[in-house]
Amino acid sequence: MNEGIERIGKMRSFNRFYTNFLGLLDKTLLKSDYSLTEVRIMFELNRLLTTTASELVKLLNLDPAYLSRILSGFEEKNLIDKQRSNEDMRKQLLSLTSNGQQVISELQEKANEQIKTLLTNLKNEDQDRLVTGMMTIESILKDEKVKSEFYSLRSHKPGDIGYITCRHGVIYANEYQLDETFEAYVAKHMAEFIENYDPAKDHLWIVEKGTEIVGSIAIVKKDNKTAQLRWLLVEPHIRNKGIGTKLMHEAISFSKSQGYQKVILGTFSDLIIARRLYSTNGFQLIESKNHHIWGQDLTEEQWELNF
Repeated sequence: MNEGIERIGKMRSFNRFYTNFLGLLDKTLLKSDYSLTEVRIMFELNRLLTTTASELVKLLNLDPAYLSRILSGFEEKNLIDKQRSNEDMRKQLLSLTSNGQQVISELQEKANEQIKTLLTNLKNEDQDRLVTGMMTIESILKDEKVKSEFYSLRSHKPGDIGYITCRHGVIYANEYQLDETFEAYVAKHMAEFIENYDPAKDHLWIVEKGTEIVGSIAIVKKDNKTAQLRWLLVEPHIRNKGIGTKLMHEAISFSKSQGYQKVILGTFSDLIIARRLYSTNGFQLIESKNHHIWGQDLTEEQWELNF
């Protein structure tokens, strides 16, 4: 009994120390205009491709009315976007606007600097002990049986290039009867992307559900003023969930932030849903050409978006 009380006391003592150390009891977090709860909500909206208010309530264990008030405030500040779900018109899909993404990006940078400052003052072995201890706490307290059904977005890593090339070959063969020369075309340009990769001007986003890759999009430098949008792909079984829209927002936001004045893309007329997505996001069709390519007679199109 006494040991149990002692453990409780030590845990509460640690909680008081850590929350005070990171300034979590301050009215706002990281000297920003937002509370800890508001920042956490923005973080989850940034991490998840699309979500609903009810999913946020479950994920963050928030009172629905309290969350509703926060989301209303976000909407007034143009931090979030709401769209009706194609699968269930009663649901509204929530995502961060480019303004919201900028806010959370700045806050994450401040948080990273805060932790970086902490680690800088510690010896390497103490840094390792600290991180290991935190991982131990998380693994013990986390319910590993609960598997997230949310989608996450990350940058590319080894293995992604081959996988995305393969899925382009398979999906475009199944849906548009393109032959293997299309897969070779994708492979060639993806290899060039990696060989000439410039993180300041290029980016490849990978969408995951758990450990399963379910989508991608990339921005590739054409010249200092022009970027090319490439390899937009969403797996068939995961479509109509707003993932394509989220990917487009990420690519366009990145292009603007890196100083591009124009984004171009190539597609063909059979891709009805993709063309609608391009048009919705401000792209305009500037050229079309009919010819035989990748085993089919196609109408190739060139689209562009000017900032």
